[in-house]
Amino acid sequence: MEIPVDDGIVLYTYWRSSAAYRVRIGLALKGLAFEARPVHLVREGGEQHHDAYRGLNPQQLVPTLLHDGHVLTQSLAILEYLEERFPQVPLLPADAAGRARVRALAQLVACDIHPINNLRVMQYL
Repeated sequence: MEIPVDDGIVLYTYWRSSAAYRVRIGLALKGLAFEARPVHLVREGGEQHHDAYRGLNPQQLVPTLLHDGHVLTQSLAILEYLEERFPQVPLLPADAAGRARVRALAQLVACDIHPINNLRVMQYL
């Protein structure tokens, strides 16, 4: 069951981005309705580099989440925001050790695995 969000959630995303995928998973687990706005990371040199998107996210990365007048970037920060803003379906365990384990696993993927497969790194190499 989807939970409608009064002010609406907009997610700038790309189907192959594991970072954007993390946020889509979090939104789905929480049952939050959102509008997906695709940002093609390859077409036309990468739509993330276009002026309109650069104005929204100067890092020129996905995902970017808009909610309640806020522009949020970086998948783990977005997930933390969703956890705090919409606690009714928790992503994190109730106990501190369990939360630390989940955060460690998330950081393992985001900080150790993801950078090696990142489009920017692959294009540079």
